[in-house]
Amino acid sequence: MKRFWIINLLLFQLSWFLSAIYTDKVWWLLLSIMLVHFVLSPTPKEDLNLLILVPMGIAVDKVLIEVEIFETTAEIFPLWLLVVWCMFIISFNHSLKWLMSLPLGLVAIIGAIGGPLSYRLGAELGALQWGRGEFNALLVLACIWGLLLPCLVIGYRHLNVQFELAKRGSL
Repeated sequence: MKRFWIINLLLFQLSWFLSAIYTDKVWWLLLSIMLVHFVLSPTPKEDLNLLILVPMGIAVDKVLIEVEIFETTAEIFPLWLLVVWCMFIISFNHSLKWLMSLPLGLVAIIGAIGGPLSYRLGAELGALQWGRGEFNALLVLACIWGLLLPCLVIGYRHLNVQFELAKRGSL
């Protein structure tokens, strides 16, 4: 599908808002949205391979939860947050593809602004609570996302090179 990026954007936003509003109450719907993505995607294999980057995001959020930058009601790790990470990462092949070719400095700025804004909206919608005060949490999130998003982009670029080499039979 030539314009699949629009479908991906809508599916990602839908999963994000459902997660932020209903958290784990709609886990089955979140998994269904991800399944719809894979059924409709023109690159399901590449999307699936990108999920190798998800543990990086989960590890960062787990540490942020452990040091009480933000809190959730989940005992271990929220299922809704896992699905949001999956949908975010597979968006790199579609609605966030434009981000992959930007200079890393600009990616860092986008991460430092966009990351904290996402958590702030999530807190406003009730998905999480600030553990150490909102201002301090947003500063920490800006620093972390200023590093995390470029790391994810570097990971994407590396995987993309590997995918291309594999397609040509060089691996």
